[in-house]
Amino acid sequence: MPVVFEQVFAEKPAGGVIPNPAHDIMPGTALDASGKPIKAYRLTKAVGSSDTTIQIEKGSGIASGDIIGHGKKAVASTKVDTSNPNYDIVTVTMGVEIAIGTVLYQAKAASADSAEPIYQPAYILGSPAYAGEGDQEVRLINGANLRKETAPISEEVVAMMKNISLV
Repeated sequence: MPVVFEQVFAEKPAGGVIPNPAHDIMPGTALDASGKPIKAYRLTKAVGSSDTTIQIEKGSGIASGDIIGHGKKAVASTKVDTSNPNYDIVTVTMGVEIAIGTVLYQAKAASADSAEPIYQPAYILGSPAYAGEGDQEVRLINGANLRKETAPISEEVVAMMKNISLV
């Protein structure tokens, strides 16, 4: 498992509970106050403004119909191809150029200029939560420096969290 945290300086006492996750959720993922994750999609290939697919890292929990955001723009995905062992291919037209390694976020609604994350982030997951294992007690972090290269969180979501930084 990659190192995600450079420094942790604030945690929720006694942690919290992730209610029966639908997919594996890794440390560094943003969660709302009730434990719902905000999916993050790290690009493994740069995106051109006319591209109709994007290539993302495995393990994001991407599903057809997820709304993918970058900046203030968000677009619904229509298909997910998980057949490649190294990455997933998602059918979506972002309409902008995006650099390799950029982390996109799960948005609330499709929008050309006012997208926002699906949930209000409150915590960063400090321990993994695995699909198929029911409700799980986890470590919840509300103050930390995260590694930009490995943290499964977008800059837009980090900007909404007062005590979280990407370094």
